[in-house]
Amino acid sequence: MRRIALVLVLIAAGTARADAPHAEYRRLRDTPHVGVPFNLDLLVEGFDETPQPTIPRLEIPDAQVTFVTAQPDITRGVQMTNGRRTDFVQVTWVLRWQVEPRKEGRLRIPSSTVSQGDKRATATGGEIPVDTIATTDAMKLSLALPQRPIFVGETVPVTLTWLFRAEPQGELHWAVPLMAMDAFTVSGPPAGTSRKALVFPAGGKELQLPYTVDETSEGGVSYNRLTATFFLAPRRSGKIDVPASTVVAALPTGRTDWFGNAPGRLFRASDVARTLEVKPVPETDKPNNFAGAVGDQFSIAVTTSRSVVKLGEPVELAVKIKSNQRLDTLALGRLDGEGGLPRDKFTVPAEPPTGELADDGKTKTFKVVAQVTGPATEVPALAFSYFDPTRAAYQTIHSEPIALSVAGGSVVGAGDVVAARPSAGGPSAGAGSQARPAGGDAVLDGALVDAELALSAAGHDDDRPLGGAALWLVLALLYAIPIAVLIARSYQLRTQSQREDAAEVRAARRRVEELLDRAATAPAREVAGPLVAALRDVARILGHAVTIDGRSESTRGGIDERSESTGGGAEGRAPPGIAGLLARLETESFSPHAAAAPLSPDLRSDAAGLLRRWVVEARRTRKSRAARGAAVIVVGLGLGLGGASQAAATAAEPAPTGPMQLTGNASARKAAFARAAAAFGDAARAMPGRPELLTDWGNAALGAGDVATAALAYRRALAIDGGNPRARHNLAWLRSRQSDAFRPAEGGATDALLFFHAWPRSRKLLTSAAAFALAILLLVPWSGRRRRGFVGLAILPLAVWIAMLASVVIEDRRPDDAVVMDDVVLRAADSAGAPTALPQPLPRGVEVTVLERRDMWTKIRLAGGIAGWVPAGAVERIAQ
Repeated sequence: MRRIALVLVLIAAGTARADAPHAEYRRLRDTPHVGVPFNLDLLVEGFDETPQPTIPRLEIPDAQVTFVTAQPDITRGVQMTNGRRTDFVQVTWVLRWQVEPRKEGRLRIPSSTVSQGDKRATATGGEIPVDTIATTDAMKLSLALPQRPIFVGETVPVTLTWLFRAEPQGELHWAVPLMAMDAFTVSGPPAGTSRKALVFPAGGKELQLPYTVDETSEGGVSYNRLTATFFLAPRRSGKIDVPASTVVAALPTGRTDWFGNAPGRLFRASDVARTLEVKPVPETDKPNNFAGAVGDQFSIAVTTSRSVVKLGEPVELAVKIKSNQRLDTLALGRLDGEGGLPRDKFTVPAEPPTGELADDGKTKTFKVVAQVTGPATEVPALAFSYFDPTRAAYQTIHSEPIALSVAGGSVVGAGDVVAARPSAGGPSAGAGSQARPAGGDAVLDGALVDAELALSAAGHDDDRPLGGAALWLVLALLYAIPIAVLIARSYQLRTQSQREDAAEVRAARRRVEELLDRAATAPAREVAGPLVAALRDVARILGHAVTIDGRSESTRGGIDERSESTGGGAEGRAPPGIAGLLARLETESFSPHAAAAPLSPDLRSDAAGLLRRWVVEARRTRKSRAARGAAVIVVGLGLGLGGASQAAATAAEPAPTGPMQLTGNASARKAAFARAAAAFGDAARAMPGRPELLTDWGNAALGAGDVATAALAYRRALAIDGGNPRARHNLAWLRSRQSDAFRPAEGGATDALLFFHAWPRSRKLLTSAAAFALAILLLVPWSGRRRRGFVGLAILPLAVWIAMLASVVIEDRRPDDAVVMDDVVLRAADSAGAPTALPQPLPRGVEVTVLERRDMWTKIRLAGGIAGWVPAGAVERIAQ
């Protein structure tokens, strides 16, 4: 036992050490050199992805230390062990400093403690040898930075030039601190047709820059010139110190051998440290649609996917921005703001679009799906504002307007719908007609659509399926009352003969007790005969057998006594109790002194003891039979209620009233519908579980042209009451307007046959309970025995009971279903720069299935089977 305990302690200690945070410095591949910066990485394991750990202050004697970056290295994987899947995430934080040694010798790295909340990890220090690399006039390095102040968001080119006289041997070692600084966003030009590229360490990534090599002369000396260009965009303002850049190369020295190889030696060339001034863009005269673009030359062009649309349909806009500089960081502001699309005629997604960068990096295209919600004749000229650093002023340019033909006149989306006012004459067909008439038809301005968009009848907004304590009470009564009736009636019939026997036993016992009392004083001859007859009556009633003159008088079978006849007619051998007692009574009644003396006390005591023993055994027999009967009833009850309780356990159940009137102004109608949709939405969130209220919310949203909210409201209504006719009809109408790739599959003949699958769960439970109650009542033996006809009729409600419970148990609540709330691009990975999975953005209102959530992205699957990633805020789950 001690060994087992020791092993468990060691395992627990090993597990604790494995889970504890751990930090260590990454081993260097090469020996550092004086004046040549190198990267010192501190690796920390056991921390969380967020937040960023506290950066310790690192001070190294005889060296200049600059903190570069802190980034998490996240590894996600799946491990299968004995058929069980385990998802794991391993996070390693990489803290990087740039260290530039100042003298030759040994560089002492101190111990460092990193903390994240209440987690701490300490890396042990050490020493690193440092060598000196000589400089030479055969190499020169320069970094061309702007000579003027630059602005936050501006992209400027930076040119790296390296002059060298002899061809270098081996690998080049570059150290450009500017590329790894958090204050800048660094990007490279497209590779183009050139296959030659240099690799530069740039923080947590590597930057590949194409380069050119030519010849030049400087000071009368000829050099080979290597030129590479990258782009810099500052993230913050202020005066930023830029450390010197360095290149280390092995240059040939001495004479060549027979094979043309010369001995090499490492040399270094360095630039000079400088300070770059970064200014923020001015707040004065900043346009409202300014989104951070900085440059001296921009152009904007807009195209549409089509020029003829119907009111309520989407139209895709392609906004193309061109510039004379790279546009990696360019963003586009909201198109429904100042200088954009009118909000009373167009609706655009709330999320800013993600642009697609062209190969040259100087053209960026933003695709936006706008829904036409009002009468429009054109896509107006869109404004684009930028800050010109050369002029130190804001500039605004405009696209060309595009003619647009909107069919449908004043029809909004699926049509304008209003609530009803009481009307004696019924609905009219004019502009003042009402949307809540007796027939409930949706009335449009001159057009009738196939959508049933009338609001619910007055007073029905608060309707909801029965649930909570009331539902459980009704279910309990429907199950308990029939079972109680069955138990009571069955018990009454089963114990009828026992009750009759009990009365007879009590009378016979009282007779025996009276005779025993008389036997104490009366002569034995007068009492013995009646006492024998009374004992035989008790034995007969209780089922004991007594043999008289060779024949056995037997009743219902003895408990543990049996009589056995003997062949000569003499009295057989009865059980010792009754046979011996009766023989003694008869013998004493014929004794000479029986006429004057009473029965002996021993004989009276034996008779009383035998009576008591029979009574106790009879009571024990009745109790065992009653226990068996109760067990059968309890088992039946458990089988009857087991399925119901299991099904019910999975079925936990958890507005404005004023009418909206049609007006002649479509914009005013849409605004009224939008206000009504907002009010219905607030009411639905405040009072969940009401399908009629959710359907009204969907109708108002559809009247306002918000198909996404309408689809979400209809799906939530059907999740509560799958048979709601308005929600089913309108959702089918919305789906009919979608393409086949986005439209969910319709139900077939199976759904039509199993129609009750669409019922609310409370209705299924109540129906199953009522069917169970009817079946049990048909099985009750009302007339003293079960009639075969009633038993046969009980099969039908039992089948209904089983079908309802099965429907509740196997019901798929589809908790991962969701609705796309904004027009969004479906991408192949969880990144804004990932390629698109579909050629066109997903329209609002498309029903999808959520597969995975990762940080700010969500993976979804369309009805057609296509899967991809969208921003997390672009979809909303149906399940609340």
